[in-house]
Amino acid sequence: MNGEFANKKKINIGIIGCGGIAQNHAFSISLLENNARKIWKWKESGQKIKPVLYALADIEKEKVEAFAQHFPAKKIYSGANAGYDLINDPEIDAVFILVPTAYHLEYVLKAAEMGKHIFLEKPAAFSSKDIQKMIDARDKHQVVLQVGLVMRSTSPIYYLKKLLSDNKEKWGSLTNIIYRDSQQKPYTNDPTHPSTWRRDKNIAHAGVLFEHDIHDLDGMISLFGEVDEVYAKIKNFAGYEGIEDSVAALITFKNGVTFSMNCMWNDLNIDCRNYEIFFEKAKVRIIADGRDEKLAQIFVQYLDEPEYEIEMKTMDEYFFKKIGMPHVKAEIPGPYYAEDLRFIKAIVENNIESEIKAEYGKYVHEVIEAIYHSNEIGEVIKFVEGKF
Repeated sequence: MNGEFANKKKINIGIIGCGGIAQNHAFSISLLENNARKIWKWKESGQKIKPVLYALADIEKEKVEAFAQHFPAKKIYSGANAGYDLINDPEIDAVFILVPTAYHLEYVLKAAEMGKHIFLEKPAAFSSKDIQKMIDARDKHQVVLQVGLVMRSTSPIYYLKKLLSDNKEKWGSLTNIIYRDSQQKPYTNDPTHPSTWRRDKNIAHAGVLFEHDIHDLDGMISLFGEVDEVYAKIKNFAGYEGIEDSVAALITFKNGVTFSMNCMWNDLNIDCRNYEIFFEKAKVRIIADGRDEKLAQIFVQYLDEPEYEIEMKTMDEYFFKKIGMPHVKAEIPGPYYAEDLRFIKAIVENNIESEIKAEYGKYVHEVIEAIYHSNEIGEVIKFVEGKF
């Protein structure tokens, strides 16, 4: 890359995989396109940057055509080779790889080879070694590679870091973090998750921790840094080989913070994360309900004072200021808009590492591998020099 996007009017984007998550990204890309004049300050900067949803691809013709009814694109690819046809399209500048995990590696390597910038949904790959192959391809071909770790583009996570810093002396030592997540099984082909692939080990690799709570573990890593040790018990109640639906893990960070995780897939009509962060003199409570308009709420209690809620507007304003775009407003609640904005921002700024480095995806994967290994051997796993 040599600054070819500096004054380019359009960044043509192709989406590979037209499933449920693609709707979130297509909607966000459409909003970024419609608000491009304000976001990239055309008049002031002279940079008429405009991301465009240019192409769609899916192996199922009916699926991609139905998707295009809601999110029109200039080009549509279908059939067994649809994703590669899109990647080979010379008009495409960037691709969103939104297919099941088993197919990520080959798409990423091919897209990088063709000079396409890459947004890759999590989990990035089946192994940290495969993620390193992706990173090597990024460096070789000088393309942006951003993994969809949404917590790193969530305004409450950014604001929580500020709260911890601002109140370090007042609140006292951070003692424990208790986390509980309950999600309705995402592989029953219901309206919320209209697919079944997440129950197939050959396609999904693993279950609730790997596919869902990877976000929350990565969010804690973004706040507290490297992991010191892990211990876990993992269970399978649904009976799908290798697809766990219950994880209880105890994670200690190198700074001494202890984080306990309870992750569950079940048949309840629930999609809700709960955090309780305890200090000597205070408590922070976070509720992230995937089926609520607010999505995330932060409540703070200090000693005997009444608990109060942090306004989402306050957190959003702080977030956009921290990423260097204070003039941008959150068009929709949730992190997809923000992470897609940051992906385009990395392309515009020729920042191949992106603010959401692919290395983050590799590290959280290594921690998850350690958690699974702890369950296998029934012992605490210790990290030494970042490895276990």
